[in-house]
Amino acid sequence: MNRRTLLPLVSFGVLLGATAQAAPVHQHGRAEAALVVEGDSLTLSFRAPLMDIVGAERSPADTAERERYRERMAKVTAPRPAEAAGCELKDERVSGLAELFPEGHDPADHDHDHDHDHDHDHDHDHDHDHGDRHAHHQDLEATWTYQCDHIAELDAVTWPFLSDFPSLTTEVILLLPSGQGARTLSPGDTRLPLE
Repeated sequence: MNRRTLLPLVSFGVLLGATAQAAPVHQHGRAEAALVVEGDSLTLSFRAPLMDIVGAERSPADTAERERYRERMAKVTAPRPAEAAGCELKDERVSGLAELFPEGHDPADHDHDHDHDHDHDHDHDHDHDHGDRHAHHQDLEATWTYQCDHIAELDAVTWPFLSDFPSLTTEVILLLPSGQGARTLSPGDTRLPLE
């Protein structure tokens, strides 16, 4: 990985770290996004609770539900930078169903070792998670990297998939050559103006 690739990712990592400090990491109905411009590179990221994308945060119960999850997650597609910027998608990474819920892996199937030495005289609270399939929070995460011929012409980015998830409010952190900022896309909004 060269410096041109690494620097936006480091900036983005710092940015997400700051976002995590400023707001709850996982809040239903609220997505986090970031837009980073460095040189002629544009990096966009998106993170949302899986509950808001597929309607659940547990492993699919059966093949039909697994397919429904897959279809809903496939709606999270690459945002569209303003055409005038001449941006070409170079890299795309979106959480996949197999990554979040590997087939044949059910959290309820974990074998927990519960051998405790109870030869002492004080009480214990045993608050173990015994495989509750509903207890684990999951997020869908995506990152897209573009190479732009006319980055100075970038005046907006459209996130078309947000219309498929109208319950989401999306907080967007901006790292632009002109400075840092933040914007909020209300539920149903898909266009992020940068003017």
